[in-house]
Amino acid sequence: MIGSVWNKWDLHIHTPYTHQANEFKEVTIEEYVRKIDAEGLKLIGVTNYFYFADKELEVIRDEVRRQGKTITVLGNLEFRIHQPNKDGEWINVHCIFSENMSTDRINDVMSHLVVENTTPEGRPIYLSEVSFTNCNLKVGEATVNFSELVEHLKRSLRFGVDYIIAACPNGYGGFRPDMNEGRSVAVAFEMEKKCQIILGRPKDRSFFLNSKRYPTAKQKPVFYASDAHNIDDVGSKYTWVKAKPTFEGLRQSIIEPDNRVQQNDTFVEKDYCKPRFKSITLSGKVFADGEVSFKKQCIPLNPNLVAIIGGRGTGKSLFLDAMCSRFNLSANKTNARKVSPESICLELDKGDGEVIKFESLNNNYPYLHVSQGDIQYFSQKPDDLSDEIKRMLGISTGDFDHVVIDQISSLLEKYRKYNSYFESINEDGIYINTQSYQNSVIIDNEKVISTLTNPTNNKLIEDYQLGSRSINESLNYIQEAKAVSGMIQRLSNEINEKVKMLNNSSLSRVASPLVDIELHIKVIDENIAACMKSIDVAKLNNEDIISQFKAQGINQDISSLLNKVNDCQTAIDKAIARKKELDNYRSEYENCILSLKEEVKKYDEYLEGQKTAVDEAFHELSIVKPEWSAEQNLLVSNILSEININGAIVFNSVKFYAGVEQRLNRGKFRASNDKKTYDKLSEAFNVVDKESFFRLVSGEKIINVSGEQLNLEEFCNKDDYFNKGGRYEFLRYLFSPEMIKEYLYVNADFKYKGKTVDKLSVGQRGTFYVCLKLATDPFGSPFVFDQPEDDLDNEFIMSQLVPLFRDIKKYRQVIIVTHNANLVVNTDAEQIIVAENIGEEIGYKSGAVEDSCVNNGPSLRTSICDVLEGGSYAFEKREQKYGIRDFNS
Repeated sequence: MIGSVWNKWDLHIHTPYTHQANEFKEVTIEEYVRKIDAEGLKLIGVTNYFYFADKELEVIRDEVRRQGKTITVLGNLEFRIHQPNKDGEWINVHCIFSENMSTDRINDVMSHLVVENTTPEGRPIYLSEVSFTNCNLKVGEATVNFSELVEHLKRSLRFGVDYIIAACPNGYGGFRPDMNEGRSVAVAFEMEKKCQIILGRPKDRSFFLNSKRYPTAKQKPVFYASDAHNIDDVGSKYTWVKAKPTFEGLRQSIIEPDNRVQQNDTFVEKDYCKPRFKSITLSGKVFADGEVSFKKQCIPLNPNLVAIIGGRGTGKSLFLDAMCSRFNLSANKTNARKVSPESICLELDKGDGEVIKFESLNNNYPYLHVSQGDIQYFSQKPDDLSDEIKRMLGISTGDFDHVVIDQISSLLEKYRKYNSYFESINEDGIYINTQSYQNSVIIDNEKVISTLTNPTNNKLIEDYQLGSRSINESLNYIQEAKAVSGMIQRLSNEINEKVKMLNNSSLSRVASPLVDIELHIKVIDENIAACMKSIDVAKLNNEDIISQFKAQGINQDISSLLNKVNDCQTAIDKAIARKKELDNYRSEYENCILSLKEEVKKYDEYLEGQKTAVDEAFHELSIVKPEWSAEQNLLVSNILSEININGAIVFNSVKFYAGVEQRLNRGKFRASNDKKTYDKLSEAFNVVDKESFFRLVSGEKIINVSGEQLNLEEFCNKDDYFNKGGRYEFLRYLFSPEMIKEYLYVNADFKYKGKTVDKLSVGQRGTFYVCLKLATDPFGSPFVFDQPEDDLDNEFIMSQLVPLFRDIKKYRQVIIVTHNANLVVNTDAEQIIVAENIGEEIGYKSGAVEDSCVNNGPSLRTSICDVLEGGSYAFEKREQKYGIRDFNS
């Protein structure tokens, strides 16, 4: 059973048996019923005056059954009371009887009531066809005393179970008063108090829904009816009612006169297109390795509010878990149990009539699912709750510029390379990549050469040195040129691969040209070739010098001498080249540090942007949306009325210094009796917030160690504060956005009811979470909520969640599992699904609140009262509110 749905009713419709103004002519009962069905009427109040024709109701009901139609036939007797209205017209009232009441039973009860008219002899006339005929009283002339009618019905029948009374406020015989006539107003209101429904016009709706129209007034449903006296008027006027087409459904409309009754064809729940789960089909084992199984069944789902109830262990939450098993809801971080039913199929109506079936796993349909534990999980972890708030607000937490991340990573890698270069040592443990060391190499080798020269060979050795220097310079150039050539080819290949990928994109309207390195390589090759020729020339010159040694008769071991000179000159030339390299590296190193400082500032801009994004996203929630109705905008405004969210930049000093400690020589900051490691680190680095962090990385002298005020670079040059490789890891921790975000980030701070998160109870945090979840996605996909009462304040449930569900179910399907009677009864759930576990087989039965009364044997209402704590009390309080407490008495 799909529960309460909208259908057409006409509570005031005459038949070919009507006693007065019968214009049906030759219309047969068969034609009459066909016309009712053709007009889509699901419930009719067959109306006659004072009493019914013989078997009138049964004739109509039998024909309905014969034609196989689903039309409920209630009896409706129309009475003219002796009290005239302000225009002197006799006022009409109606008594509407249950479908369980037969024509004979109704006529018999009414036959014991006397009318106001009497015979010429003063004898009483009873309200029956026999008495009217015997006394020669015409139906159109009869009147009854309203108070006596009411008392007679109460004595003879069960009020609210067998009958209710309807008033007619307008038209001939209407009682609606002139609001300026005091006596007329008083009489009308006294009469209305004894009636439960109104047979009126659409424009009467607002008047009778206004509970302030007189003291103690209650809202009453207005039913628009045809008062058809001919076949053509059948279906001309009707009322949309969201209830089972039964007398009990009529009773529910008295309790929910606003939400269950509509007088025209244009109302939200009929016109608003909302996606909804149409049905769920279950069967087989719930868990692959368990004994519990689903009974094979297909359960249609109501488009509005579905409440799933049941005792402990009956499988009410498994219903939602099974639904969740068909979807990939990882983005929602739902804690739904992982079930693997043998067979489950969900049908989704997209809102336009198109139906999608979900039978396989990991479907991507973004409906709103809150499982048991979701609220508790987020409400107990403020940082996680902040991330969830940002997700709900549509703010990405991982969208820092990847180009900047790559640039910083590249700069840090260069920094590592530079430091590795400067820390190079020889076998004696001496740092070799320093200007002083290279100067010492030059001086030492110049001294050796000076010992090898004398006035005789001095000029020839100098010339030989020049030649060797030229060869060494050329060889160094060739080596560097080949390295550059290799780098150009390697990078161009990488770039061209990226360009090809970009060109293959459908969004690239114009293809980017590939990088052409031919010109660069050609020039480098030409320069290498020129150097090779220069080397050949220098070698020839040096061979000539060797010849000159011999020609001049210099008596030395020329080969050994020149080899020593060549070795020394090569060492000198390498030292000179290394000095230039050192200057370049030092300059590049300084530029690298400057670039790191500039790039890391962009993270500061990113933080400010994230903060602004939170502020603007929350502001956007409260802006009136032109595409929404006034009711929708008001609904969201009410949800947000006690919520305030703003972006806040958070520096987590505990996390920050824990990371710093890992990357330093811990012995320097070991805890002592009077100070913890955290305190020592905090005193040394003086970083307490975002501002001081960026002062540190920008190079200000805020570090205090051993009585020295140092900047970051100076501190990093103190080798004893770092383990091997620690300097690089320390800087990466301070400059890499992927590291920074662990201790410096933007939270979505919030206040609920004026309180900050640390002042809120877990229940209040949960309440805030639910409110924001609905406010950020109020009118979209279905909303599934497993036991909201577990983690929410009861005050919120009664004062806010109940009315919120009543409003929001018009615009989105709501499916809840609950053991709270108020969430079922006071939200006026359209469908109740009761879970049952019989022998480890879980099954579900469903229906509507109006599926029979609690005193009429087992029913959905009985289950609600048996299963839900306070179920009977919830029904009693609700009915008492509308003056129908004794419906079940």
